Amino acid sequence: MHRHRRPHRRHRRDLEHQGVRGEKGLEYYREVKVVNLGAQVSVPELVAAARAEKADAVLVSQVVTQRDAHLLNTREMSAAFRESYPAAKRPLLVVGGPRFDESMAADLGVDRVFSRGTTPGEVASFLVHRLTAAPQDRTAS
Repeated sequence: MHRHRRPHRRHRRDLEHQGVRGEKGLEYYREVKVVNLGAQVSVPELVAAARAEKADAVLVSQVVTQRDAHLLNTREMSAAFRESYPAAKRPLLVVGGPRFDESMAADLGVDRVFSRGTTPGEVASFLVHRLTAAPQDRTAS
């Protein structure tokens, strides 16, 4: 009897802990508290979680998208955070995924867009520089 072996599936959680290109995920930076809300989180849930955690930054990864849904979702998220927070208190909004263009941050209403191939170290570096900048410099990209 010939037995077929199922190919090994790497779960998303495994990739988060393994990191990208040999780098560990943000969860491994002891200076960073990561709260992973999982997949398909609604915008109201995201805003509520950011408020409850007193988040300095909100990072959203959109890997599977159709018909530019990632762009619509990002604009919706950005508008919700602008409505829910005074400008000076709003957490940094960062989005990423393979179909994003890094030049679209202003159009999408977010602080930064990361595209395919970005490493956790690059994201961490951005967060540290922006969060430690003088308040008047936090709005510059």
